[in-house]
Amino acid sequence: MKCAVDVGFGFTKAVNEKGKEVIFPSAVAKTFLTDIGLKPTSEYFITYMNQTYAVGKAATHCMITETSFSDDRFVSEFSKLLILTALMALDSDREIELGLGLPLMLYPKLKEKVRDYFEFAEEIIVDSNNVAHTYHITRCEVFPQGVGALFSIDSNIEKGIYCVLDIGFRTTDVIVVEVNENNINPLLELCFTLDKGMSMAIEKLSIILERKYGVSYDTNLLLDIHERSQISVRGRKINIEEQKKEVFNTIANDIVQSISRKLQRGFDTFDGVFVAGGGAFNIAAVLQKEFENVQVINNAQFANAKGFLNLLSILDE
Repeated sequence: MKCAVDVGFGFTKAVNEKGKEVIFPSAVAKTFLTDIGLKPTSEYFITYMNQTYAVGKAATHCMITETSFSDDRFVSEFSKLLILTALMALDSDREIELGLGLPLMLYPKLKEKVRDYFEFAEEIIVDSNNVAHTYHITRCEVFPQGVGALFSIDSNIEKGIYCVLDIGFRTTDVIVVEVNENNINPLLELCFTLDKGMSMAIEKLSIILERKYGVSYDTNLLLDIHERSQISVRGRKINIEEQKKEVFNTIANDIVQSISRKLQRGFDTFDGVFVAGGGAFNIAAVLQKEFENVQVINNAQFANAKGFLNLLSILDE
C-alpha cells in the first residue's frame, strides 16, 4: 500500500492510496496506562519497544511533551513514532511504500539519511486495545516539501513561471519553478526557506492571553487554535476570535513582507502563485488584496502529503 506522511513541526498529515486522511499534532510523550475502568478516548496511545507513548493530541495533555524542532528529528525515534502512528491511523496494510518530505533547506543534507533510516525497516506497534500492528517499509522516497504541494494540483498547469508558498507551523518554503511542456524545473536561485511560520501567531497570542487574563497557555495547548473560538479562564468561557483575527493577520503580513524582500521581485511577475500548508488561507488573504494570480491549493494542509503520494506513482511510470 502506498502511503505518504508529511511530518510538520506543528502537525503530522498522512494520506494513503485509498483516499484516507489523518492529521494530529506532531507531539510525543512517554506515559503509562493505568486501568481505572475507563478507556482513553484521546488519540493516540501506542506501545513501541516495551514503552508506552501518547502521540498527537493525547501527548499535548501530558506533563512532559516532546515537540522537536531540531534537524535530527527526521532521523530519530520521535519521527518514527509519528510515522508509525500515522500508518496505524490510516489502517495501512503490512507492506508499505512510503513517501516522506523534508523542508527545502534540509533536503540536500538529509534526503539519503531519511531514506536509509526508514527503507526496509520492519516495525511493530501496539495500540491501546493491545492489538499489534506490523509494518514492513519496502520502499521509501523522500521529496522536498513545497514541490510535493505542486504535485497535488489536479488540473494541468500551463507553461510559465510559478511560485509555491508552503506555509508551515515553524518555517515557510518558497519554491519557484518553470513549467515547460512536461517538465517542471526549479529555479534554485529563487528557492529558499524562511525561518518563520504560523507558530509565531500562536506564541504572540499566548503572550496576549497571559497579559490580559493572567493565564498561561503554552504552544502545545494552543495547537488547535484554528478550531477554537473560546478559552477557559477560571471557569468562564472567553471568546478570543477578535484577538485571533488580529494576531494571524499581523503575522501573515510579516511573513509576506519577509518573502517579498528575499525574492526581490513582485508576486505579480509570476504566472501564478500557489499557496499550501496550514497557514495557507491567512497568507493568501493578505496576498489576494493586491494580486490576482494567487490561488490556495485544494485541501491545502494535506497538499504536501498528497503530492508525495502522487510522486510515488509518477516514479513508477
